This record gives sequence, C-alpha cells and structure tokens, in this order.
Amino acid sequence: MHHLLCILFAALQATLLVGSPIEGPNAPLLAAPLAGGEYALPTSIIPQTYEIWITPHFENAPVDSKQFTFDGTVEITAEVSRAATKIIQLHAYDMELISVVVTKIGDPLPTVSIGRPLITRDDKHFLNIPVISRLNVGDLLNIRINYLGKLNNELDGFYLSSYINFRGEKKWLGVTQFEPTGARRAFPCFDEPSMKATFKLHIAREPLRDVTANMAVLQATNSLVDEFHKDWVWVDFEESVVMSTYLVAFAVHDFGYIGHSTNENFGILARREFIDSSTSYALNVSPLILEKLEIFTNVPYDPKMKVDQIALPDFAAGAMENWGFITYREVNLLHDKFFSTSANKQRIVTVVTHELAHQWFGNLVTPEWWSEIWLNEGFATYFEYFTAATVENTFQLENAFIMDELQPVLESDSRDNTRSMTSTVTNPASATAVFDNIAYNKGAVIVRLLINMMGEIPFRNGIKIYLTDNAYGSVTKDDLWTALESTMPDNILPPEVSLKTVMDSWTENPGYPLITVTRNYENNEINFEQQRFFSAKKSSPSPGQWHVPITLVTEQNSGDFSSFIIRNWTLPNDIMKLTNVQNLKENEWLIVNPKQIGYYRVNYDETNWKLILAALNSDEGWNKITEINRAQLIDDSMALAKGNYLGYDIALSTTEYLEKETAYLPWYTAIKAFSFLGDRLFNEEEASRTFYTEYVKMKLDPLFEDVNGFTYSTSDDHVTRLRRNLALYWSCNLGYSTCKSTARNLFQEWKVRSSPDFYNPIDPDLRSVVYCHGMQNADDFEFLFERYTKAQHMPSEMSTILTALGCAPSDDLLKRVLNETIKEIDSLIRSQDTRDAFVGVLRNPEGVDVALDFLVNKFAEIKVT
Repeated sequence: MHHLLCILFAALQATLLVGSPIEGPNAPLLAAPLAGGEYALPTSIIPQTYEIWITPHFENAPVDSKQFTFDGTVEITAEVSRAATKIIQLHAYDMELISVVVTKIGDPLPTVSIGRPLITRDDKHFLNIPVISRLNVGDLLNIRINYLGKLNNELDGFYLSSYINFRGEKKWLGVTQFEPTGARRAFPCFDEPSMKATFKLHIAREPLRDVTANMAVLQATNSLVDEFHKDWVWVDFEESVVMSTYLVAFAVHDFGYIGHSTNENFGILARREFIDSSTSYALNVSPLILEKLEIFTNVPYDPKMKVDQIALPDFAAGAMENWGFITYREVNLLHDKFFSTSANKQRIVTVVTHELAHQWFGNLVTPEWWSEIWLNEGFATYFEYFTAATVENTFQLENAFIMDELQPVLESDSRDNTRSMTSTVTNPASATAVFDNIAYNKGAVIVRLLINMMGEIPFRNGIKIYLTDNAYGSVTKDDLWTALESTMPDNILPPEVSLKTVMDSWTENPGYPLITVTRNYENNEINFEQQRFFSAKKSSPSPGQWHVPITLVTEQNSGDFSSFIIRNWTLPNDIMKLTNVQNLKENEWLIVNPKQIGYYRVNYDETNWKLILAALNSDEGWNKITEINRAQLIDDSMALAKGNYLGYDIALSTTEYLEKETAYLPWYTAIKAFSFLGDRLFNEEEASRTFYTEYVKMKLDPLFEDVNGFTYSTSDDHVTRLRRNLALYWSCNLGYSTCKSTARNLFQEWKVRSSPDFYNPIDPDLRSVVYCHGMQNADDFEFLFERYTKAQHMPSEMSTILTALGCAPSDDLLKRVLNETIKEIDSLIRSQDTRDAFVGVLRNPEGVDVALDFLVNKFAEIKVT
C-alpha cells in the first residue's frame, strides 16, 4: 500500500462518520400492489370512445376573464357493465362544469335523468353524476359535458408555456402533459391507465397559430361563427387507436416543422429559429432507432400512428411518450454543433430511444395500474442504452448504463426507506412518486438480468408473445412472466422453481442482496451467503430474500468476463456451496458477478481481496479484469466500507492502481468515491485534506496527460471528450495550477470578445469547466449571468451556464441564483430548471450552507413554485 494512502486511511478512520442520510422507517419486505383502493373508479361504466372540442384563449380573449382559459366539450361513449348503477363516476379537476347531459344510444327513450353533478373537493378528483333512471347491463351511454378549463402554469394537464422569439416578442403556447393524472385537468375522463378508449380531437386555433396532436389532421375548417372567433379555424384530427388517457397529447403553437427527407412518418416541431440549426441529429437517428426496436420485438410499429416530436421551452419531465406526438424538453431533442456538448448528444439519442421504446412498452401494452409502472419505465430505460448502442456504437453505452442506472440505484436502494418495484399506489401524489429510480433504474437492471439469464433470442420470442397477446390492452407483471416462461430455455432456473417465483423475489422485495464469498483455500470450496445490504450496516443482519444467479470468473479463465454462465443459485435464507471451480488455485483471484449483470454487491474474504488487489497493482494483471468489473470493485468496496462491512484499508486500495487507468467508467466511479470522501474531509484538519488532495492528484495526473489537458481535436472520439471533461473538472477542483490558470485565461478571452454571445472561443465540451473555474469574482459572475439571460435560443448553453452559476465565488451571488428560482414574475430561470440551479449551488462546497438555509427559510415559496 502506498505511504500516502496509509496516511489518508488513518485520517478517514479518525474523521469519517459511517452511515447513511436521515431515513424513514423500514419499508415492508413484501409490498403488494393496491389498485387504487378508494381512489379507483368503479368498473360499472367502461369508456369506449371520446370526442373532444377545445377552444383555448391566450393573451387575446373575448373578455378578460377568459384570458388563459379554454372552453371544452367532451362526448364519451361508455358501456354499462353492471346493473343497478346509481352513479356515473369519472375524473375532473381544476375546471368549472357548464352542463352535463347523459343519453342512451339507440334507445327509443334516450334521455337519462340525472341529479346534480359534482366534482369532489378532495384529491380523488371524482366527477360524480347521480343517475335517477334505471341503467341496464349493456346500455351504451353518451355523456356530454361542457366545461371551462384553465391554462395553468404548473406544467401539468393543458398548460401554458412561452418563449421570446428572435424579435424580442413573448409568444404563448398551450401544451399537454397528462402522465400520470393530468388528463382530468384538460377534459373529464376515466383517467386510469387500464380504461382505454379511442379519442377524436377537434381544437380551435387563431389564424397565426397551429395545432398538433397524436393523430394526423383530418381537416381544418372555418366553422366558428361568433364575432370574436370569425377568423379562427377548427382543426379536426383522425380518430386514435385504443389507448390510455395519459397518452393523449396536443399543442397549440406557432412552431416550425421539418419532416424526414425519406420517411414521411417522422417530423420534428420546434421554435422556428431551431428548425435548420438543431433538429437534424434527432430527426435522422429516430427512424433508425424505431427500425431496431421493430426488429428486436418482431412487432411492427402501428401504421396508423405518425412519429412527430416536439421541443418545448417549458416541460417538467425530460420527455413524454405520447403516442404519435412525443414531447421533449428542448435540451433533450435539439443538438447544435456550435453549442451542444458531447454529453448532450448522448442524452438526445438515449432519450429519443427511451420514448420510442415506450411505443411498445407503455403505449401498446400498458400496466393495469401505476403500482407496476416499471413495466413501462424499466423496459424503456434498458432500451435507451442497448438499442441506442446499435446506432451509436462508439458511445460505450453499456458502460454508461453502469454509471447512470446501476450504480445510482445500488446507492439509493440500500437505504431503509426504499420501496419495492411493485408498490402500493392510491392517490395522485403517490402515482407521481413511483416515477423514481426504482421504476427506471432498477426496472432496467432487472430487464438486463432477464435478457442475460434467458439469452437474447428466447427473451425476444417471449417479448413478442407478451406484446401480441396483450396489444392495446393492460397487464400485470404476471402476464410478462407467463409470456417469458413459455420461451425460457431448460435448466436455467433453480430446480422446481418458476420464473414468477424467481422474478417476484426481485420485484416485490425492497433493496437487494449482499453476497458474501468465503473461500476454503485448502479444498477449493466456496461459500456464497446472502443478506440484505444496507448503506448503514445493521447490528442484526436482514436475511436475503432473493433467488440470485451466481456467475463468476477466475484468474486463469479471465476470458469468461464476456459470458454469462450461471454456476448456481443462492436461494432465500440459504448458503450455497461450490467445489472445484475451474480448478481454482489458492493463489488465484476469484471475481463474482462479471460485467455486473446481477443486481447485488459482493464482499470477499480478506485473502481473496488481497489477491484481487495484487492483480490490480501488477503491470500484467490489472487489464485482465474488464472495465466494468474494475469499476465494480471500486464501487462495491467503497459502499461496503461506508456501510462498515469492510475496512477502508481494502476499499481505498482498490484505487491504488489508478495511475495505470485511463478508461472512463472506472475513473468516473473512482471520482464519485473520492467526492464522497472529500466532502467528509472538507471541515477536517488541513493535514487530512492535504493528504486526500495529494493522493487524488497523484492518481489523476496520468489521465490529465492522456487526454492532453485542454487541448482538443475535432477528431477526438466521443468518450475521449467525456474523459477530458472529467479529468479537467476534477483537476481544477483539486487546485491544479495549470488547470485553473488555463480556465481563467479562456474565460477572459471569451469575456473580451466584442460579441460574446455569438463568438465563443471555448469548445462546448470545455465550457462547464471553464465557466465554473474561470469565474473569479463578481464581475465575472455578472458577465456569465448576462450570457445566461441572452442564451434563450441556445438550450444546451443555458443548461451549461446555469450549472456553472453554482460555482459563484460568494454567498451573496449564490443566494442571488437561488432567489431567482422563486420569483413569481419574470424569473429568468424556468420552473423546470429550478432543481438544476439548486443542485449547482449544493455541489459547491462553499454553497452547502447557502443551499440548506435557502431550503429552510424559503420552503413555503419553493413549495408554491
């Protein structure tokens, strides 16, 4: 062990408080889904079709009271499925009812006598229509409701967005975001994912605006006859396929449109100034991705549906998969070669892939209830890396999956208050809450495990069955297990154990296992024991509840890293033994979970750890371990040390070899670990901080040299650009004089340009480093803040600057950034970006107290925002 590392280890042992963030009570070991409970609609009335008319009013309205509202009418055809129905119950929220009429379709006495309709004032959002007439099973009803809605500023339902065009004019648009429960704010509806129907939209527009929706335009007619609306146009859309209410989407806008040069099914809508400069990448890559998804699933994309994609100035989510009309934040769809970073380009291809994957997983086949939303998000997240990788094969997206999905959820899912993948969902708040990294990250990790466990061809065959048998319907996870088990190869699962039993152990238990590997070096016997892993070790271990496929690699068979061969299974509450593993010698290392396909952490006995460390620190042995597993060894050992399962002497020793390492994934993982340690040493004695800084600098030097510092080339590959950004950011963080002085010089060179908003000499991939570390004083801050205000036509640049503003050199400037996020009028920071601004300040060691004070003292205003 290096002398400097010994000193750092001693300092950490003396100063580091091992534990986890403040946590709530333990989650139950088995969380059964609850399909809405008292929040769920009765199934006595089932919708079949919707026809919707909407007339929105923006800054111009017939009367002031109608400004930023919309007139709406909905006609719902619904079938009575149960006799003696005394109430028609559906959803409506944030609207005023004008009239409600219910008639029977095809009945000689069509009028249905009803009582006074009421919208409940609680969070159930029920619209209750009392029924006086007798309804019989099989009756078809027409429910016609006239109402007045609000174009809200909450980025939910049918809401307001705006932007400043190139002439300096504020332009308004109305857009939708309905998942999970926003449709009820736009029109009364049966707003549950399993209550599917067809939708036919009619939307009125002013002469200088346009309308886009899920389906193609059927016709546009001048049929509004009152004096105010005489020049308006009704835009009628084709009837949709059968789908859930949360997938309905429309926008009233003045955007430009560009179609694909050879595939007329694809188009992108954006502000007109972006059409020529920023749409080509997403437009060209989208048809390639869709084709790859069709090949993988062997299920064609529905030919009735187009694929329009729109870039929105205000959008709460990253993107939304509305069938035929996908909505995005601008930064997630638009790529400008003069302003967008390599990370932004990677983000675009993965987000586009994610949303296109939803056209099958979510749109075509939908979970019955929000409790199993991972059936949507887990699949889409998996494909966003592994399908995108077939289009952008130099991006190393398999490694990005480890960094962005697996490692973060291993951290968050180790806390006491984590939830299971299948969780209770009742009210709208809990429906929103399950769109978290358990649904996305953990769901994707489990899909990846399934594919590797079954093999790609059997998995694809099972997925085709799942999609075709349940097309245009709704499912539970059991439908997925049934389809996949029908194509499961023999001798994969544990004896006499079903796929459902194996997979339910992962979807219904919160957390994940720690596999402790103990070798008997005399008889070559290996014990594998599981317990639940917690970020803060429990005095009484929690038993492991999982069926864990064990894979491993030995030193003499290091080529096995590329294969997934299940040696055996550890079963719940059991110790599994293996003997004579590949003639493993006592002086050879053993690594479990090659390529980190399994969802668990691994700890070894001390001897095996030392054999691994010896290999890492040898000139010949370290590169026999793949990048993913080099990263795994760092990530697992540091997490084990933080949780007090392993000593820091071993954990820190996994970083000793880094002077030889130039790959992105292991370094990204190491930097994350060093960041955790550095944060905890920030207020400690100077000697401890110095040892830490010098150790990390020593390891980082070769990477800094390998990426050639700030010198870049247009021929640099994608990952080299990402590595350079990582190396420079941390070199400057650690106080490299060369790094900081270069950043200052580049910042000043930009600052003295006569037109800094149009002539920026800094390469986009260097800007996050230069903006942060080149900003030295209040004058520099003012310059950068002004650039932010003038970057409205450069979404990627706005994002880069906003994060860099968190590096401001004084508390007052940091407070100014945060206070901008809660301004009610004319805030320069959009509500969708407030979290990024807060995180930017929080990441600054000098800004932690500022951010926490802001959170405490401004909490009420933050909540309102």
